[in-house]
Amino acid sequence: MSIDLASLDWEALARPDPEGRGARLARRLADRWTGRWSGSTALGGPGPGEPTLFDGGVALRHAWDRCHLPRYHNGELDHPNLAAAEALVRRWPAGFGLAREAIEVFNPITDEAVPESTWGRALGSSSHFDKRCLGLVFATYYDPFGLAQAFVHEAAHQKLFGLGVRIEDAEHLVSNPASELYPSPVVDRPRPMTAVVHAQFSFMHVTALDIVLVETAADARERDLARRFLARNVERMERGYRTLADHAQVDEPGAQFMAGFMAWSREVLDRGAALVSA
Repeated sequence: MSIDLASLDWEALARPDPEGRGARLARRLADRWTGRWSGSTALGGPGPGEPTLFDGGVALRHAWDRCHLPRYHNGELDHPNLAAAEALVRRWPAGFGLAREAIEVFNPITDEAVPESTWGRALGSSSHFDKRCLGLVFATYYDPFGLAQAFVHEAAHQKLFGLGVRIEDAEHLVSNPASELYPSPVVDRPRPMTAVVHAQFSFMHVTALDIVLVETAADARERDLARRFLARNVERMERGYRTLADHAQVDEPGAQFMAGFMAWSREVLDRGAALVSA
């Protein structure tokens, strides 16, 4: 595959789109990077008769041999919370397209720290990706709202991986030295700029989903729940926004990418802040 990086619309790639074009391109671009993502097609997409999510684009499958997280275990492939979370993401077409195109296999998991007896009250989700296989995502499903956020959070990570930015370093776009550490918007310790970009990119997508869930809530309880998630993420993403604005170093494509991402982020954060204070 030959793609001229200089000809790409990096500014557009920074934004989610309902058709998932940016995520599809990122998956194609992943084939050109070497190292940890060279096994990106190891799992394969949905097979005949296999359960799926996101309009048949994401296989539901146990792939636990690729994950080493002691307190987590394979979960049900047909639990109703999976469909409930998918329905929440569907309310945001751009997030739905991102998840459909960026995630290849989803492995639902349970967490020993969250017993099933608490599932009606526990909020959030723990989610993870496979460092060796692009498109493989794990997440808990005890809370549909939390899982919906995990879907777009992990899909955004996968897209950024495909575009050449890893957690510890980058093929291009971000050029800060890995030895230089900066405040993370979501982790209470300094991290390399590539990790900060990943955190900001993934949780900005979660913030955008939270806005839609507030605006489309079926009742007051759902609206209050979505607003709680939104308020927390707006506060964190404002901090991350300032860190990127002040410290991110980028190459030429990265300048275009960051311009698009920061402009979209500002739109989302302003809209989110208005909903939180309403």
